[in-house]
Amino acid sequence: MESLDIRPTRRRGDLLAAIGETLRAERTERGLTLREVAEGAHVSVSYLAEIERGEKDPSSKVLESIAGGLEMEVSDLLIRIAAALEPAAVVPVADSLAA
Repeated sequence: MESLDIRPTRRRGDLLAAIGETLRAERTERGLTLREVAEGAHVSVSYLAEIERGEKDPSSKVLESIAGGLEMEVSDLLIRIAAALEPAAVVPVADSLAA
């Protein structure tokens, strides 16, 4: 008998949203403007804004450039994006009522 994988799957939109939200959060935490990051990343301001809104799907090279514009390692950026994609922990109802 085959086993059925019932884990929730992530849609492409979820990934684009996570990328955009993470980029915007990193940029604002660092006190940088769209223009400053775009210039550092060698991309247009409008393209960066579209990525932050989850409207464009950046290539790995573009993400690497944006990480440079944010003055961070691409590996750190990817870890933050991955963390944004992780589903929230599921707490059984009985456990939440016992608290």
